[in-house]
Amino acid sequence: MSTPTCPRCRGRMEDGFILDKAHHDSARLPQWVEGEPVKSFWTGLQTKGRRRLPITVFRCDGCGYLESYAREDAAVRKG
Repeated sequence: MSTPTCPRCRGRMEDGFILDKAHHDSARLPQWVEGEPVKSFWTGLQTKGRRRLPITVFRCDGCGYLESYAREDAAVRKG
């Protein structure tokens, strides 16, 4: 997927991510989960057996607009 152009101001969009703080303040990436949310007593929401994809976010360097994607080809790099 090529880098999108901002739909609001036509500015340049830069690739990034939204940080999600989890248990014990550990850093995680938010994920898209297929289907409707179903409550779970132990985990808050049932996610077992559902497809999950990391969310990639683009930010316009002109107006700050954010646009999110859950792409099949998005990979998390090990650093």
